[in-house]
Amino acid sequence: MTKIDFSNINTSTAQSFKAQRNLIKKLGRGATVLCETCQQPLSLTTPKAQGKKLESGISCVNGCTDILLEFDN
Repeated sequence: MTKIDFSNINTSTAQSFKAQRNLIKKLGRGATVLCETCQQPLSLTTPKAQGKKLESGISCVNGCTDILLEFDN
């Protein structure tokens, strides 16, 4: 039986998680963060700020970046 090496996948997944976590931290502090694709500012929508139709998360105007977030009450 052949062993599969997942180390490269695990490394890239961990790096992606850390980058998204740091992006969320920066936006939470009020810093301006630009979308990597279109260079438009990202916006953070929280449950208290949202209307009934919007979901909480991080997005840019063009929709290049769209990260859905779950918040605990």
